[in-house]
Amino acid sequence: MANPDIRSVERANADSKDILVAWMSYNNRQDWTVGLKFVQQQKNCAHYAGINKTSYKAMFGEDAKVGLTSSSLPPEIPERLKSEDDLLAVLQPPSSTNTESTSDETDVQISATREEIDEQPSVSGEQPPAPVSESTSLPATNQPPAVSENSAPVDKRLEDISNQRKRARESQLSQAERMVKRSRIDLKAGEVGDNVAVPIPMVDRGRGDPRNIIGVIVDRDENDLYRIAVKAGILSTKYSRNQFDLCPQRLLNETDVNTDCTITLRQALRSTAFGGHGFFHCD
Repeated sequence: MANPDIRSVERANADSKDILVAWMSYNNRQDWTVGLKFVQQQKNCAHYAGINKTSYKAMFGEDAKVGLTSSSLPPEIPERLKSEDDLLAVLQPPSSTNTESTSDETDVQISATREEIDEQPSVSGEQPPAPVSESTSLPATNQPPAVSENSAPVDKRLEDISNQRKRARESQLSQAERMVKRSRIDLKAGEVGDNVAVPIPMVDRGRGDPRNIIGVIVDRDENDLYRIAVKAGILSTKYSRNQFDLCPQRLLNETDVNTDCTITLRQALRSTAFGGHGFFHCD
């Protein structure tokens, strides 16, 4: 019996392959390595019912940003952009000329403030206020924020990521509980002596062979894995409950099956009237 983790990885690989083939066909491209980036983006931004969100949001705490519409630029700026040069002009920092003109305007404002203070007369012998100095420190309200305030957005981002991951885990637990509840209703546990129908793989079936082979449960271990016996012997593979169906009628008794030897499903099919596909090399 294959490992469930391996089967899950194979299903994910098949899904990615189908998306990649569709991308290559739609864009008429042969360089599939380039398409892997688009497949990754589509997989990460797809909504999953298990976690009730996208995998990107569960990992980073926010939706993926694609294009300028999801960037930090104001909405009216992307609408006015016509070329990459316009975008670079918006993103580049202010030039040194703008910085020098701004400093000159600041010096003019400081000089005007000094003249206004000197022209004000003193009232009732009070000393005039001290002139403003360029080296005078700014008030506390105008000082740059402290380090703790600067780190607040980072703390909020980490908190959002933690909350999104917590909600994803809760959604997965809820989905697992629903699956277990549904499987207990749909897949009733089998007991020793019950008749079961074991599906026969297509690679082992001949044209006239049945789809299933009838057997009897002879053992059930602590991991809910079943031993099934047919007329030719006990099947060598242990089966989980989802790998066979319970028969509503008792067609075989424990005395009708052979419990003295162990055989494969292919050997059991070969012992029937039809004989399977007739290939012996795989045994």
